[in-house]
Amino acid sequence: MNMDDEIYTQNILDRYRRPKNKRTMENFDAREAGVNPSCGDSLVLFLKFDEMGSIEDASFDGEGCAISQASADMLMGKVHGMRREEAKRITKEDVCGMLGISVGPAREKCALLAWGALQSALAK
Repeated sequence: MNMDDEIYTQNILDRYRRPKNKRTMENFDAREAGVNPSCGDSLVLFLKFDEMGSIEDASFDGEGCAISQASADMLMGKVHGMRREEAKRITKEDVCGMLGISVGPAREKCALLAWGALQSALAK
């Protein structure tokens, strides 16, 4: 593992152990659950929009591996303040890029669990 990989791995573990956006939101405008049946990771996303249609608040709650939970935490931080249409344009590649590590096929479902729930919530 090179120095850059180590830094990103530490970032994932830090976000897993001390997430910044993990909490159940009381007054939300959108709520969407996501489950990865292959490993049991699960989460619920909460979004609150302001009167202009921007994401005023974003959080998640759930259980799972470090990658799924860190990805959800990072994604909720990223969408905070974005307009709905802007958040819809976030790609799978954007999410994997936030993690900063190469995500193989076996871990891709973990990394993209929150992204799938976000896209589903925004489509409603």
